[in-house]
Amino acid sequence: MSFGSTVRRKRESLGLTLEQVAERSKLSPNYIGTVENGRRDPSLSTVLALAKALRVPAVELLGGPEELSAGAMEAARLFEACTPEVQDSVARLLRAVARRRR
Repeated sequence: MSFGSTVRRKRESLGLTLEQVAERSKLSPNYIGTVENGRRDPSLSTVLALAKALRVPAVELLGGPEELSAGAMEAARLFEACTPEVQDSVARLLRAVARRRR
């Protein structure tokens, strides 16, 4: 199951509208819709914002711990322990690295 369809399934199971999730996550309803429809690949900060809005661990939206490597799980634990400012800096760094690899 794709990330977007997992987000939609969780949102609908909670009885939340796109607008409600948008308000909780500080993202636009349109953007969330494009993520749910698989037309956008979300950044780490978007994954975390959606997880927080849906009140689930980010790993649940990503397919569960069995699908993540040990290194990814460790990185997620370390990331979650950081302040929001550090999380933002790390997310920007990761996006920059990902862009360079393309």
